[in-house]
Amino acid sequence: MIKRFVATVLSVLALGTFPVQAQFPGPGDDNTSSLGSFKVYIAPNFVNLFFNPNFPNDKCFGLFDPMTNILSSPSQLLDGGTVIGRSPAFPDGSDPDQNGIPVGSAGTMVNDSMLIPPPGFPCAGLTNCSSGPGTREVHTEVRSLHMTGGGAAVRAGIWYNSPDQPPNPPPTPLRISPGEVQSQSGPSNNQQLDFPASSFFDIFVQVDIPACGSFPHHFPGGTLYNLMPLVVKNNQVTQFPPKVVYLHDSSSIVPILFLTDNPGFWHKDDILGYFVLVGHGVGFGAGDLADFTSQMAGQSNASCPIPPPPSGAPAPAQKTAQATSSSARTGKPIGGSRRK
Repeated sequence: MIKRFVATVLSVLALGTFPVQAQFPGPGDDNTSSLGSFKVYIAPNFVNLFFNPNFPNDKCFGLFDPMTNILSSPSQLLDGGTVIGRSPAFPDGSDPDQNGIPVGSAGTMVNDSMLIPPPGFPCAGLTNCSSGPGTREVHTEVRSLHMTGGGAAVRAGIWYNSPDQPPNPPPTPLRISPGEVQSQSGPSNNQQLDFPASSFFDIFVQVDIPACGSFPHHFPGGTLYNLMPLVVKNNQVTQFPPKVVYLHDSSSIVPILFLTDNPGFWHKDDILGYFVLVGHGVGFGAGDLADFTSQMAGQSNASCPIPPPPSGAPAPAQKTAQATSSSARTGKPIGGSRRK
């Protein structure tokens, strides 16, 4: 009897140590860590800021490739205090989905029309996956993201407004980064089949790039932002918070624009270039750098054509920014609607 009791206790302890989570948890915040990296195709009219053929070994800390015009981020962008909010679970197409539901402790309202999913979400590339109205899902928000390394920073959520420590309580982000997690079980209404799930975020960031290169041919440092969302996705979510790498959808590129004027170098809203690859390792810490780097090394850059840079004066870039700023603030495509 004693042996049986001890065996039972050990079994319960083992289950408590290695939980099997099949159901979406309730609303709240996931506090985790992040690793990140990005690649930006630099528009030809700004290449001279990162590479001078008279100094071929000076390539912006070795991060700029003059053969491809691609600027890579430092190898380690780390945030030990990432916060991702989540809503209660609800059926796809239901009232909370259409009209909005509070997300996380901040209570940010996120509805379906704010979201721009990757093509074929949630089942693209999967064989054992079903979807459709009634499928259980959760709305999410990247509430706090401040990845730093090598003098660079990628900021989203409450850090979007400023690189300085947000006040307490923090203000509402100028641009929120909403998302969704949807079960791959289809409209089964079986809560025990919530995982595995597919997930995406529509990320709006400000990127601080430090000064690099030799004067006078150098990048003096600056802050950039995106008007179109960076759509990052992963279809292997099995728990909250997950430990997965979210990748920017390789079917698209996203312009990255200067936030402020720097006379003699650029104008506000000039397009520096285009994000061609972005990775966000949610749940990855400093000890996971080798794993994260290995996963990113196997990824290809965006395959869609890169449009020609605006010619001459910065007016075309400014006009584009003004035309799309309303869409970027809300996450809604201009003249379009979300389709699952």
